[in-house]
Amino acid sequence: MTNRSAPYAWERITGDNVRVSIGGRDLPFTSTSAKPVFVSDLSGAEWTVAAEVRAGAVVLVLTAPDQLVVSDTVESVTITDPGSGYTADPTVTFSPPPAGGATATGTAVRSGSVDSVMMTTAGSGYTAVPAVTFRGGGGIGAAATAVRQSGVASVTITDHGTLYSSDPTVTFGAPPPGGTTATGTATRGSIYGVTITNGGSGYTSAPTVTFGAPASGGIQATGTAVVSGGAVSSVTITNGGSRYTSVPSVTFSGGGGSGAAGTALWSTLRVEAVTITNPGSGYTSAPTVTFSASLGNLATGTAVLQSGVASVDVTSGGSGYTSAPTVTFGAAPSGGTTAAGTAVVRIGVASVTVTNGGSGYPAAPTVTFSAPASGTAATGTAKLAESGYDQYQNLYWARQTLAGKQLLVQLAE
Repeated sequence: MTNRSAPYAWERITGDNVRVSIGGRDLPFTSTSAKPVFVSDLSGAEWTVAAEVRAGAVVLVLTAPDQLVVSDTVESVTITDPGSGYTADPTVTFSPPPAGGATATGTAVRSGSVDSVMMTTAGSGYTAVPAVTFRGGGGIGAAATAVRQSGVASVTITDHGTLYSSDPTVTFGAPPPGGTTATGTATRGSIYGVTITNGGSGYTSAPTVTFGAPASGGIQATGTAVVSGGAVSSVTITNGGSRYTSVPSVTFSGGGGSGAAGTALWSTLRVEAVTITNPGSGYTSAPTVTFSASLGNLATGTAVLQSGVASVDVTSGGSGYTSAPTVTFGAAPSGGTTAAGTAVVRIGVASVTVTNGGSGYPAAPTVTFSAPASGTAATGTAKLAESGYDQYQNLYWARQTLAGKQLLVQLAE
């Protein structure tokens, strides 16, 4: 490079009080010509050059899209992956420059932020998305939005139907655009009651009722005994079970008495339950439930939407967390249960403070972070410093790189 301390003389440019600037910065200037003519080595298609007359002075303004000259020192590091699991600031290593240069150095700055929330219980009964609050953990600023489940949780049988000779198919109404349709399997062979053949005696509390097991793949029926005058008077079926191929046994135990006996009322010809095989998604209201036809009455049912929290979208990870903060969900309406979750904190690299930019780098060096004991190593990209404020260097660059190109001149009145 030529002498950067002396002003450049642009021959054949003249005027009283001529001012030349690049990027808004004035350049020293001398001239001896008779009129404003520009030499051809100071132009290019990417330059805009204007000459205008103001109060008798010729003002020359040169503007280029990039007047910055890349230096050979490291200016900064852009974090491309913060990594995770760091319990201390990792070391930062820059690849060395060619012989004669000096290797850059830097210090990593960690940032503890909330990365996600693991649901420990979805809760139930939510009719709207609950608020999510983070507390503790030593940091600030974490924020998140709960995502409510929108699929089918179960089907309440409103009419079991009659005379089904095989398990009917179940069809759910389609969700709005963007959702997926729920699916399920209907099962028959259920217990719908118990005929008490002997009420027994001496019962001071309700005995336990046990039904024999169904066929493979079925659900065992359950019921609750009702005691009156020390004897079992009836059994309330709490779950009819499914896939019973014959009348199961009924056994009474406990309750302080003895002698109770009964016979299960069994039917293979009615729908007892629906097992949800895919809850679907995107439902904003309960879909219709349709059973295929039977030889008797058609079964009917009502879909029950899931009303718990499916997940949490972290909208801001916050910073400074040294441990996982507590996560609090807004309370469910009366009759529901409140969701719960555990925050997962990412202790990654937030930035690198360059302590020594080094020198002699012809291109940005690679940046390496030491790996944590458990987690993933951070990654980053170095950026070389830019020296765009040296007016002489810029002018020298312009003269050398734009040689032989046509200069565009615009004269204003």
